[in-house]
This record gives sequence, C-alpha cells and structure tokens, in this order.
Amino acid sequence: MGARARVLALIGAALVTAGCSTAWAQTGGKHEAGKAMPPATSAKAAPKKPAQPMTRREEIQHAIDTRTVPEHYRSSVPKEYQKYIPFEKHR
Repeated sequence: MGARARVLALIGAALVTAGCSTAWAQTGGKHEAGKAMPPATSAKAAPKKPAQPMTRREEIQHAIDTRTVPEHYRSSVPKEYQKYIPFEKHR
C-alpha cells in the first residue's frame, strides 16, 4: 500500500506542477518550464513526392495480386451488380 500511495502522490504532484507551469505561461511568465518544446525533426519528415500513376501493366498485376477490380471501372458496371464485384478502395 505504501508504494501505491507514493505513485499516486507523484502523479498528483506532476499534475499540479503541469497546471502551475501552464498557468504561469498563460500569464506571460518567463519560466522555461512553461515554454513548449519545438517539434522534433526527423529524417522521416521529408516532404512527400506526389504518387505517380501506375502503368497499365502494374495496375493489372496489382489487381491480380489483391484480387480486386480497380475503382475506375465501377462506372461501367450496372449499379445492381456492383455489390458482387470486389472493387479496390481508394487509399
């Protein structure tokens, strides 16, 4: 029971400290603990290149591998039969 009480006391102290530092920062305090840390940059945060469309051969191979029909063929199938065809969902 003593260990549990210590853990609860630490959590409570952390909440009170966080609340005070937030209030200090909101009132214009210059305390370093109240400032937000800048977001960490990583090598994975590189800008994404636009996806190039698949070639016809790649599209066919992908359809065979996933056992689906590309979405752009949906308009050529009558609406009452679309529920029977496994169309590929857009990403």
